[in-house]
Amino acid sequence: MTTTSSPPQRFAFNKEALWKPIKYRPHKGQRMIHRSACRHRVSACGRRFGKSTIGGHELVAEALVTYTMLSELRDASKRREFWIVGPEYSDSEKEFRVVYNDLGRLQFAFDHPGTYNNPESSDMHISLFDGCFQVHAMSAKYPGTLVGEGLDGVIMAEAAKMKQLVWTKYIRPTLADTHGWSMFNSTPEGKNWFYELWQRGQDPTVKDWMSWRMPSWINDILFPLGRRDPEILDMEAEMSAERFNQEIGASFTEFVGRVFKDFDEEIHVTSLKYDSRYPVYLALDYGWTNPFVALIIQVDVWDNITILGEYRVVNRDINDIAKDLASVPIMSQVKSMFPDPEAPGDTAVLSKALRIPVGGSTGGELKWRLELIRQALKGQPPHVPPEERQPRLMIDRSCKELIREMLDYRYPETKEESLVEPKENPLKKDDHGPEALGRFMRGYFGGPAEGTNKGRAKVSRARMG
Repeated sequence: MTTTSSPPQRFAFNKEALWKPIKYRPHKGQRMIHRSACRHRVSACGRRFGKSTIGGHELVAEALVTYTMLSELRDASKRREFWIVGPEYSDSEKEFRVVYNDLGRLQFAFDHPGTYNNPESSDMHISLFDGCFQVHAMSAKYPGTLVGEGLDGVIMAEAAKMKQLVWTKYIRPTLADTHGWSMFNSTPEGKNWFYELWQRGQDPTVKDWMSWRMPSWINDILFPLGRRDPEILDMEAEMSAERFNQEIGASFTEFVGRVFKDFDEEIHVTSLKYDSRYPVYLALDYGWTNPFVALIIQVDVWDNITILGEYRVVNRDINDIAKDLASVPIMSQVKSMFPDPEAPGDTAVLSKALRIPVGGSTGGELKWRLELIRQALKGQPPHVPPEERQPRLMIDRSCKELIREMLDYRYPETKEESLVEPKENPLKKDDHGPEALGRFMRGYFGGPAEGTNKGRAKVSRARMG
């Protein structure tokens, strides 16, 4: 049996007539989303908004629409198929549980075999009407498994936690033949691709897309006093302002969670080799009890950055560090070094011992150094499909500590943590490799004060001594 090419009959049934029989009492925010007739709907929701129930209830109406089409489907040997896709099976299970229970309350006769509800084994499928209506719970953890002939609709649960290519490469093409619909329900994760979809839904010129931002307190059933509900105020007292705004207020803020949200080991980490055509640079972050870090970096003529290796020690004198670095063969190829400007004495020792000139302009505000790294992590060029873009920054898999820090470096989460640093600054933890990299990016590429140097780093040609 193949999938149907029948398009948009999804609004042929009065969805609201179903709510009482399935004991569903949507709050005002949920009703707004259900009542939209838009093909693609994007909901940025706070925690406990009730986003996991929206898609499941939506699929019950699709089951009844399918019932009205059975003769047409059977004559054409077609079916209507829907997916619930989450970052993990546990995410898609929440929506699957809703539609499975709803159909049970309405006394639909599940196909057996064909219907399975085994979350422990990740085997969750619904089949009705001898296979004419199907729902599958899927995981995006391994995108290559998301292969289908065609879908009539898809629910992207916690979409902000998924990779963009799950949608663009694997899911979106399956909706083309059937003119199928999509629903994205997620708490924001910074300004990533989910934010771009939400922006599309805000654009009145894009007719197929609609989006909403729904803070948790829109759920007036769970939080009857709205923004001033005691539960909301208690969460606000415990969280940093930025985390509260994202997790509860459903705001798209960069200052929550991981600093480098675009960093992905599958994309940015590989095995790299020294290329004799391009110069070598040294990026430095000084430390004693904290690690001293040196990164060995190359930049090609297209400004692609490769980090070939890292040197990292604690409790080691700068003279001994200089001897260690001098013994590294590639050090003779280093064109210039980009250090923390706050330790000129240590810089002088290294520059003299290694006979490497010093690049300037490595200071400035931390946020600009972080932004330069973020831009290098993003796929380029922006006008090609996301799955075809390539990042400008790559890291050799031998740089294990740098890779760990790129994943673990984060912003404050609690009120106490947020008192330590300005709101736009990450915690001073797991930051040593990124600090060294940021010094290089600022010194080599420049910043907002100077425009962009594009490789014309300010280098002192006089050896220090």
